[in-house]
Amino acid sequence: MKNVDACIEIGEKAAKEYNIETMLKEMWEMWEGINFDLAGYKGGTFIIRGYDDIQATLDEHIVNTQVIQFSAFKKPFEE
Repeated sequence: MKNVDACIEIGEKAAKEYNIETMLKEMWEMWEGINFDLAGYKGGTFIIRGYDDIQATLDEHIVNTQVIQFSAFKKPFEE
């Protein structure tokens, strides 16, 4: 019983680190599935079609990354 507080603290830290790890893995997997649809444009240049979905994903992941960056439990994932 004298180690209950230490066990609770370690468990909470591990849970929060696991949440960060899961979030990073989900973001990575989502970007692996995104393909840029390029369409020809004037002068041999290309434009990206379907950009709205990609931009929404990027915005969401920027917010998630900022949340992680301000977390006290980010140390194992900083690299």
